[in-house]
Amino acid sequence: VFVADTGSSTVSAFQQAGDSFPARSVCGSPFRMDAPPTALAGGGPEPSSELVYLVVGSGPSRTLSLYRVDARTGVLTGPVATLGTKYTPTALVTWGSFIYAANSDGDVSVFAISENGSALTEIPGSPFLAGSGPAAITAADPGLLYVANSKSNDISGYLLDVSTGVPTPLPGSPYPAGVGPSSIEAAPPYFPNPPGGPTFVIVTNQGDNTVSVYSIAGNGALGMVTGSPFPTGTAPSSSATGNMLPLRYLYVTNSGSGNISGYTIDDATGALTPLPGSPFPAGLQPVSVAASIGQRFLYVANQGSNNLSVFSVDRDTGALVPVSASPFPVGKSPSAVLYFQVPQ
Repeated sequence: VFVADTGSSTVSAFQQAGDSFPARSVCGSPFRMDAPPTALAGGGPEPSSELVYLVVGSGPSRTLSLYRVDARTGVLTGPVATLGTKYTPTALVTWGSFIYAANSDGDVSVFAISENGSALTEIPGSPFLAGSGPAAITAADPGLLYVANSKSNDISGYLLDVSTGVPTPLPGSPYPAGVGPSSIEAAPPYFPNPPGGPTFVIVTNQGDNTVSVYSIAGNGALGMVTGSPFPTGTAPSSSATGNMLPLRYLYVTNSGSGNISGYTIDDATGALTPLPGSPFPAGLQPVSVAASIGQRFLYVANQGSNNLSVFSVDRDTGALVPVSASPFPVGKSPSAVLYFQVPQ
Protein backbone atom coordinates (compact mmCIF):
# COMPACT_ATOMS: atom_id res chain seq x y z
CA VAL A 1 0.00 0.00 0.00
CA PHE A 2 1.53 3.30 -1.11
CA VAL A 3 0.34 6.80 -0.19
CA ALA A 4 1.33 9.95 -2.10
CA ASP A 5 2.13 12.59 0.53
CA THR A 6 1.92 15.69 -1.63
CA GLY A 7 2.56 18.22 1.11
CA SER A 8 5.76 16.61 2.39
CA SER A 9 7.11 15.29 -0.96
CA THR A 10 7.21 11.73 0.34
CA VAL A 11 5.59 8.37 -0.34
CA SER A 12 4.46 6.35 2.69
CA ALA A 13 4.55 2.57 2.29
CA PHE A 14 2.75 -0.18 4.20
CA GLN A 15 2.64 -3.95 3.92
CA GLN A 16 -0.30 -6.27 4.38
CA ALA A 17 1.07 -9.47 5.88
CA GLY A 18 -1.92 -11.73 6.44
CA ASP A 19 -5.13 -10.91 8.22
CA SER A 20 -3.35 -9.99 11.44
CA PHE A 21 -1.22 -7.27 9.80
CA PRO A 22 -3.47 -5.26 7.49
CA ALA A 23 -1.09 -2.27 7.68
CA ARG A 24 2.53 -2.45 8.79
CA SER A 25 4.92 0.35 7.90
CA VAL A 26 7.66 -0.57 5.43
CA CYS A 27 11.24 -0.10 6.64
CA GLY A 28 12.49 3.31 5.52
CA SER A 29 9.01 4.76 5.00
CA PRO A 30 8.21 7.50 4.23
CA PHE A 31 10.44 7.66 1.15
CA ARG A 32 11.68 11.06 0.02
CA MET A 33 10.64 12.15 -3.49
CA ASP A 34 12.37 14.68 -5.72
CA ALA A 35 9.06 16.49 -6.34
CA PRO A 36 5.61 16.59 -4.70
CA PRO A 37 3.84 13.32 -5.63
CA THR A 38 0.28 13.78 -6.87
CA ALA A 39 -0.46 10.48 -8.64
CA LEU A 40 0.56 6.83 -8.28
CA ALA A 41 0.44 3.72 -10.43
CA GLY A 42 2.30 0.45 -10.42
CA GLY A 43 2.47 -3.30 -10.35
CA GLY A 44 4.25 -5.33 -12.97
CA PRO A 45 3.99 -6.06 -16.69
CA GLU A 46 2.13 -9.24 -15.73
CA PRO A 47 0.48 -10.23 -12.42
CA SER A 48 3.13 -12.96 -11.95
CA SER A 49 6.05 -10.75 -12.98
CA GLU A 50 9.07 -10.58 -10.68
CA LEU A 51 9.60 -7.01 -11.90
CA VAL A 52 7.54 -4.78 -9.61
CA TYR A 53 7.58 -1.01 -9.93
CA LEU A 54 5.92 2.13 -8.65
CA VAL A 55 5.30 5.09 -10.94
CA VAL A 56 5.10 8.48 -9.22
CA GLY A 57 3.63 11.43 -11.07
CA SER A 58 4.13 15.04 -10.00
CA GLY A 59 1.79 17.65 -11.38
CA PRO A 60 3.75 20.62 -9.98
CA SER A 61 7.04 19.46 -11.58
CA ARG A 62 5.47 17.80 -14.65
CA THR A 63 7.51 14.63 -14.15
CA LEU A 64 7.07 10.86 -14.00
CA SER A 65 9.50 8.83 -11.90
CA LEU A 66 9.97 5.07 -11.89
CA TYR A 67 10.89 3.21 -8.69
CA ARG A 68 11.70 -0.44 -8.12
CA VAL A 69 9.70 -2.20 -5.41
CA ASP A 70 11.29 -5.01 -3.42
CA ALA A 71 8.66 -7.76 -3.66
CA ARG A 72 9.60 -9.13 -0.24
CA THR A 73 10.05 -5.98 1.85
CA GLY A 74 8.14 -3.30 -0.08
CA VAL A 75 11.17 -1.00 0.02
CA LEU A 76 11.46 1.55 -2.80
CA THR A 77 14.69 1.98 -4.76
CA GLY A 78 15.29 4.86 -7.11
CA PRO A 79 14.19 6.70 -8.96
CA VAL A 80 15.66 4.44 -11.64
CA ALA A 81 14.24 6.77 -14.29
CA THR A 82 12.67 10.23 -14.32
CA LEU A 83 11.04 11.79 -17.36
CA GLY A 84 9.97 15.40 -17.73
CA THR A 85 6.89 16.19 -19.81
CA LYS A 86 5.25 19.27 -21.31
CA TYR A 87 1.99 18.36 -19.63
CA THR A 88 0.51 18.24 -16.11
CA PRO A 89 -0.30 14.66 -15.04
CA THR A 90 -3.31 14.39 -12.74
CA ALA A 91 -3.75 10.60 -12.64
CA LEU A 92 -1.86 7.49 -13.76
CA VAL A 93 -2.62 3.89 -14.61
CA THR A 94 -0.48 1.01 -15.85
CA TRP A 95 -1.50 -1.57 -18.44
CA GLY A 96 1.02 -4.21 -19.41
CA SER A 97 4.31 -2.43 -20.05
CA PHE A 98 2.65 0.96 -20.67
CA ILE A 99 1.86 3.91 -18.43
CA TYR A 100 -1.09 6.17 -19.23
CA ALA A 101 -1.18 9.67 -17.76
CA ALA A 102 -4.33 11.79 -17.72
CA ASN A 103 -3.17 15.38 -18.19
CA SER A 104 -5.10 18.40 -16.98
CA ASP A 105 -4.26 19.95 -20.38
CA GLY A 106 -7.00 17.82 -21.99
CA ASP A 107 -5.12 14.79 -23.26
CA VAL A 108 -3.56 11.43 -22.38
CA SER A 109 0.16 10.72 -22.56
CA VAL A 110 1.43 7.19 -23.11
CA PHE A 111 4.83 5.92 -21.99
CA ALA A 112 6.52 2.57 -22.54
CA ILE A 113 8.52 0.93 -19.75
CA SER A 114 11.70 -0.74 -20.95
CA GLU A 115 11.98 -4.53 -20.66
CA ASN A 116 14.37 -4.27 -17.72
CA GLY A 117 12.25 -1.61 -16.02
CA SER A 118 14.96 1.04 -16.11
CA ALA A 119 13.66 3.58 -18.63
CA LEU A 120 10.52 5.45 -19.72
CA THR A 121 9.88 6.48 -23.31
CA GLU A 122 6.91 8.42 -24.67
CA ILE A 123 5.38 6.51 -27.59
CA PRO A 124 4.94 8.05 -31.07
CA GLY A 125 1.77 10.12 -31.44
CA SER A 126 1.49 10.85 -27.72
CA PRO A 127 -0.35 12.74 -26.25
CA PHE A 128 -3.82 11.72 -27.45
CA LEU A 129 -6.89 13.94 -27.23
CA ALA A 130 -9.28 13.56 -24.28
CA GLY A 131 -12.04 15.78 -22.87
CA SER A 132 -11.70 18.95 -20.83
CA GLY A 133 -9.97 18.67 -17.47
CA PRO A 134 -9.08 14.96 -17.22
CA ALA A 135 -9.09 14.07 -13.52
CA ALA A 136 -8.93 10.27 -13.34
CA ILE A 137 -8.04 7.25 -15.47
CA THR A 138 -8.50 3.48 -15.41
CA ALA A 139 -7.47 0.57 -17.65
CA ALA A 140 -8.70 -2.99 -18.05
CA ASP A 141 -8.17 -6.08 -20.14
CA PRO A 142 -8.45 -6.96 -22.97
CA GLY A 143 -7.24 -3.40 -23.68
CA LEU A 144 -9.69 -0.72 -22.57
CA LEU A 145 -8.93 2.74 -21.23
CA TYR A 146 -11.36 5.23 -19.71
CA VAL A 147 -10.72 8.85 -18.66
CA ALA A 148 -13.02 10.94 -16.45
CA ASN A 149 -13.09 14.56 -17.66
CA SER A 150 -14.00 16.88 -14.79
CA LYS A 151 -14.74 20.00 -16.85
CA SER A 152 -16.59 18.53 -19.83
CA ASN A 153 -18.54 16.16 -17.52
CA ASP A 154 -17.93 13.08 -19.60
CA ILE A 155 -15.81 9.95 -20.06
CA SER A 156 -13.40 9.35 -22.91
CA GLY A 157 -13.11 5.67 -23.85
CA TYR A 158 -10.36 4.00 -25.87
CA LEU A 159 -9.36 0.64 -27.28
CA LEU A 160 -5.67 -0.08 -26.63
CA ASP A 161 -3.28 -1.68 -29.09
CA VAL A 162 -1.56 -4.59 -27.33
CA SER A 163 1.78 -4.15 -29.06
CA THR A 164 2.07 -0.35 -29.42
CA GLY A 165 -0.11 0.91 -26.56
CA VAL A 166 -1.83 3.39 -28.88
CA PRO A 167 -5.38 4.34 -27.75
CA THR A 168 -8.17 4.57 -30.35
CA PRO A 169 -11.53 6.16 -29.39
CA LEU A 170 -14.32 3.69 -28.69
CA PRO A 171 -17.71 3.84 -30.46
CA GLY A 172 -19.89 6.55 -28.94
CA SER A 173 -17.05 8.14 -26.94
CA PRO A 174 -17.23 10.44 -25.01
CA TYR A 175 -19.98 9.16 -22.70
CA PRO A 176 -21.98 11.52 -20.46
CA ALA A 177 -21.19 11.63 -16.73
CA GLY A 178 -22.45 13.66 -13.78
CA VAL A 179 -21.12 17.06 -12.73
CA GLY A 180 -17.39 17.21 -12.05
CA PRO A 181 -16.40 13.53 -12.29
CA SER A 182 -13.51 13.03 -9.87
CA SER A 183 -12.59 9.33 -10.03
CA ILE A 184 -13.09 6.31 -12.25
CA GLU A 185 -12.55 2.58 -11.83
CA ALA A 186 -13.13 -0.55 -13.85
CA ALA A 187 -14.78 -3.21 -11.73
CA PRO A 188 -13.34 -5.71 -11.10
CA PRO A 189 -9.99 -3.89 -11.41
CA TYR A 190 -7.26 -4.77 -13.88
CA PHE A 191 -4.47 -5.66 -11.46
CA PRO A 192 -4.38 -8.38 -10.34
CA ASN A 193 -6.34 -9.37 -13.42
CA PRO A 194 -9.48 -11.39 -12.58
CA PRO A 195 -10.77 -13.92 -15.11
CA GLY A 196 -13.22 -12.45 -17.60
CA GLY A 197 -12.14 -8.82 -17.30
CA PRO A 198 -14.25 -5.93 -16.01
CA THR A 199 -18.04 -5.78 -15.98
CA PHE A 200 -18.71 -2.19 -14.96
CA VAL A 201 -17.13 1.26 -14.91
CA ILE A 202 -17.80 3.36 -11.80
CA VAL A 203 -17.45 7.16 -11.70
CA THR A 204 -17.81 9.49 -8.71
CA ASN A 205 -19.28 12.89 -9.54
CA GLN A 206 -17.99 15.46 -7.07
CA GLY A 207 -20.12 18.31 -8.35
CA ASP A 208 -23.55 16.72 -7.86
CA ASN A 209 -22.86 14.20 -5.05
CA THR A 210 -23.54 11.07 -7.07
CA VAL A 211 -21.85 7.92 -8.33
CA SER A 212 -22.51 6.69 -11.87
CA VAL A 213 -22.36 3.02 -12.84
CA TYR A 214 -21.92 1.94 -16.46
CA SER A 215 -22.07 -1.48 -18.08
CA ILE A 216 -19.35 -2.35 -20.59
CA ALA A 217 -20.55 -3.60 -23.99
CA GLY A 218 -18.65 -6.17 -26.03
CA ASN A 219 -16.98 -3.39 -28.04
CA GLY A 220 -16.00 -1.49 -24.89
CA ALA A 221 -18.72 1.16 -25.18
CA LEU A 222 -20.36 2.35 -21.95
CA GLY A 223 -24.06 2.39 -21.11
CA MET A 224 -25.59 3.76 -17.90
CA VAL A 225 -27.19 1.04 -15.76
CA THR A 226 -30.78 1.33 -14.59
CA GLY A 227 -31.14 3.69 -11.62
CA SER A 228 -27.78 5.40 -12.19
CA PRO A 229 -26.56 7.84 -10.95
CA PHE A 230 -26.91 6.95 -7.27
CA PRO A 231 -26.69 9.43 -4.35
CA THR A 232 -23.53 9.66 -2.20
CA GLY A 233 -22.31 11.92 0.59
CA THR A 234 -20.88 15.39 0.00
CA ALA A 235 -18.14 15.77 -2.65
CA PRO A 236 -17.44 12.09 -3.49
CA SER A 237 -13.77 11.71 -4.36
CA SER A 238 -12.99 8.05 -5.11
CA SER A 239 -14.40 4.53 -5.09
CA ALA A 240 -13.27 0.93 -4.62
CA THR A 241 -14.85 -2.47 -5.22
CA GLY A 242 -11.89 -4.83 -4.92
CA ASN A 243 -11.62 -7.83 -7.23
CA MET A 244 -13.92 -10.18 -5.33
CA LEU A 245 -16.00 -12.19 -7.78
CA PRO A 246 -18.89 -11.91 -7.97
CA LEU A 247 -18.86 -8.22 -7.07
CA ARG A 248 -20.45 -7.58 -3.68
CA TYR A 249 -19.62 -4.19 -2.18
CA LEU A 250 -18.74 -0.69 -3.35
CA TYR A 251 -17.27 2.03 -1.15
CA VAL A 252 -17.17 5.75 -1.98
CA THR A 253 -15.13 8.31 -0.03
CA ASN A 254 -16.90 11.62 0.53
CA SER A 255 -14.28 14.33 0.98
CA GLY A 256 -16.81 16.99 1.95
CA SER A 257 -18.73 15.03 4.60
CA GLY A 258 -15.72 13.11 5.92
CA ASN A 259 -17.22 9.66 5.58
CA ILE A 260 -17.55 6.57 3.39
CA SER A 261 -20.72 5.54 1.60
CA GLY A 262 -21.08 1.76 1.38
CA TYR A 263 -23.28 -0.14 -1.06
CA THR A 264 -24.07 -3.62 -2.19
CA ILE A 265 -23.53 -3.87 -5.93
CA ASP A 266 -25.62 -6.25 -7.97
CA ASP A 267 -23.13 -8.28 -9.99
CA ALA A 268 -25.66 -8.77 -12.79
CA THR A 269 -27.22 -5.31 -13.12
CA GLY A 270 -24.78 -2.92 -11.42
CA ALA A 271 -27.55 -1.49 -9.21
CA LEU A 272 -26.40 -0.04 -5.88
CA THR A 273 -28.19 -0.42 -2.52
CA PRO A 274 -26.91 1.45 0.59
CA LEU A 275 -25.46 -0.80 3.28
CA PRO A 276 -26.91 -0.81 6.80
CA GLY A 277 -24.90 1.64 8.91
CA SER A 278 -23.72 3.61 5.88
CA PRO A 279 -22.13 6.14 5.74
CA PHE A 280 -19.16 5.03 7.86
CA PRO A 281 -16.89 7.61 9.57
CA ALA A 282 -13.45 8.37 8.10
CA GLY A 283 -10.79 10.98 8.83
CA LEU A 284 -10.82 14.58 7.68
CA GLN A 285 -11.28 15.02 3.93
CA PRO A 286 -10.94 11.41 2.70
CA VAL A 287 -9.74 11.71 -0.90
CA SER A 288 -8.64 8.26 -2.06
CA VAL A 289 -9.60 4.66 -1.32
CA ALA A 290 -8.25 1.23 -2.25
CA ALA A 291 -9.42 -2.30 -1.47
CA SER A 292 -7.25 -5.33 -0.79
CA ILE A 293 -7.44 -8.59 -2.69
CA GLY A 294 -10.71 -10.30 -1.85
CA GLN A 295 -11.92 -6.98 -0.35
CA ARG A 296 -10.91 -8.02 3.18
CA PHE A 297 -9.51 -4.58 3.99
CA LEU A 298 -10.17 -1.02 2.88
CA TYR A 299 -7.50 1.71 2.88
CA VAL A 300 -8.51 5.40 2.94
CA ALA A 301 -6.15 8.39 2.62
CA ASN A 302 -7.40 11.35 4.68
CA GLN A 303 -5.96 14.56 3.28
CA GLY A 304 -7.15 16.82 6.07
CA SER A 305 -5.87 14.69 8.98
CA ASN A 306 -2.67 13.39 7.36
CA ASN A 307 -3.36 9.73 8.02
CA LEU A 308 -4.48 6.42 6.55
CA SER A 309 -7.65 4.77 7.85
CA VAL A 310 -7.68 0.99 7.59
CA PHE A 311 -10.91 -0.99 7.92
CA SER A 312 -11.73 -4.66 7.95
CA VAL A 313 -14.73 -5.53 5.78
CA ASP A 314 -17.42 -7.77 7.23
CA ARG A 315 -17.85 -10.41 4.54
CA ASP A 316 -21.52 -10.98 5.41
CA THR A 317 -22.76 -7.42 5.85
CA GLY A 318 -20.16 -5.17 4.20
CA ALA A 319 -19.84 -3.13 7.39
CA LEU A 320 -16.51 -1.35 7.96
CA VAL A 321 -14.68 -1.81 11.27
CA PRO A 322 -11.45 0.12 12.00
CA VAL A 323 -8.50 -2.21 12.61
CA SER A 324 -6.32 -1.89 15.68
CA ALA A 325 -4.16 1.29 15.73
CA SER A 326 -6.05 2.84 12.78
CA PRO A 327 -5.67 5.55 11.56
CA PHE A 328 -1.94 5.34 10.75
CA PRO A 329 0.14 8.51 10.32
CA VAL A 330 1.45 9.43 6.86
CA GLY A 331 3.05 12.55 5.42
CA LYS A 332 1.36 15.88 4.81
CA SER A 333 -1.69 16.26 2.56
CA PRO A 334 -1.96 12.70 1.20
CA SER A 335 -3.63 12.81 -2.20
CA ALA A 336 -3.67 9.21 -3.47
CA VAL A 337 -3.50 5.65 -2.15
CA LEU A 338 -2.50 2.66 -4.26
CA TYR A 339 -2.79 -1.05 -3.45
CA PHE A 340 -1.31 -3.89 -5.45
CA GLN A 341 -0.26 -7.43 -4.64
CA VAL A 342 3.34 -8.38 -5.26
CA PRO A 343 4.30 -11.89 -6.46
CA GLN A 344 4.52 -14.46 -3.68
